[in-house]
Amino acid sequence: MLSEAALKEFKQLYLEEFGKEISDEKATELGINLLTLFQNIYRPVKKEWAEKLVEKIKQKYKNHNQTQPDK
Repeated sequence: MLSEAALKEFKQLYLEEFGKEISDEKATELGINLLTLFQNIYRPVKKEWAEKLVEKIKQKYKNHNQTQPDK
């Protein structure tokens, strides 16, 4: 269940985005669907994964610069 404040905010955002007012029931349905979607797809990034990615990007950038001819 969404809190009264969350429901009101969701309805306002929906109105601003789509230009239509929706009922509390519809806002609750859509809000819960949105929260469920985020719950299913969101996964925090482990610090070690982020560090490996940064190193990979740095290495790729370094290799790219080494292969470019001097101007």
